[in-house]
Amino acid sequence: MFWSIYVELGQNMWFSDDPKLDFEDAAWEKLLDMAGTYGIDQIVLDLGEGVVYESHPELAREGAWTPDRVRAEVKRCRERGIALIPKLNFSATHHMWLGEYRRMMSTKIYYDVCRDLIEEVAELFDRPAYIHLGMDEEGDPQFFKQVDMVHYRQGELIWHDLCYLCDCVKATGSKPWIWADMCMYEPEAFRRHLGYGDVVLSPWIYFAIRREHWTLVKSKQRYIDSNEGTLGVEYMEEAPIWQTMTREGVIAANDGYATVPCCSVWGECEYCSDDVVEHFVKSCKKENLIGFMTAPWVKTTMANLDNIEASMRTLAAAREKFVNHQK
Repeated sequence: MFWSIYVELGQNMWFSDDPKLDFEDAAWEKLLDMAGTYGIDQIVLDLGEGVVYESHPELAREGAWTPDRVRAEVKRCRERGIALIPKLNFSATHHMWLGEYRRMMSTKIYYDVCRDLIEEVAELFDRPAYIHLGMDEEGDPQFFKQVDMVHYRQGELIWHDLCYLCDCVKATGSKPWIWADMCMYEPEAFRRHLGYGDVVLSPWIYFAIRREHWTLVKSKQRYIDSNEGTLGVEYMEEAPIWQTMTREGVIAANDGYATVPCCSVWGECEYCSDDVVEHFVKSCKKENLIGFMTAPWVKTTMANLDNIEASMRTLAAAREKFVNHQK
């Protein structure tokens, strides 16, 4: 079982198209040291515009890592006992990093670019065990008003594209890994298109699970504001997204899908890491629970180190309570 942290190299996945990478080498060095301290043995690195791809150098922004830098970091992490896993998000709501190609979604040009990038990162990262494809929140309406062009896939097209991307990864010898949204919300269709051995799933849960740990919505004003006050529930954990991820994540794991639940300090819930690790360890077949991940969802800068460290510290504490202590 591995213990992973999500780390941002690029940031142009969402609403901005920043011309310069907001990534600090000093923070990266500190992060690697902290990973050793807290027993984090895997880093999922969100690449986006943060790499000078030889196949498509036009995607890179100022400060992007060169291919030589990528190879050196992969080697350095391995020497520290850390697997560096590449992430390329191809979700229609998280692909601003693809530049003009995002406007060509589901065309031959788009498919060729996606394949080029997947093949290149597989080589740069020395044939990693996994390549993360993102694929979260496709078609989520909260993103529509914040971008200048709205388009997303649905029906058979989204299944075709997901299977195509997964096949590109498998052709490199790596295993595709995605956020679990498509399986959680359309479980029957997902199972028709992707079998248990085809993909790794990460259900993401950013609040508590135990009823006694639930969070009053009124205590999360920032979250309410970001959702325009439309949650319509008393506790954060009552929202359909968290109920669905918690329930369907366990079902998928017990059906046979390799599963890596993801917790976070993003929701400022002190019980999140503990509850996520405890819930999945106690509810899932051991052979299908291949790891846990934490996602701080902040840029890799010195100003965010407290958040990054808290992510690792709380995951490590949950591991000690509900995994190591149970052996």
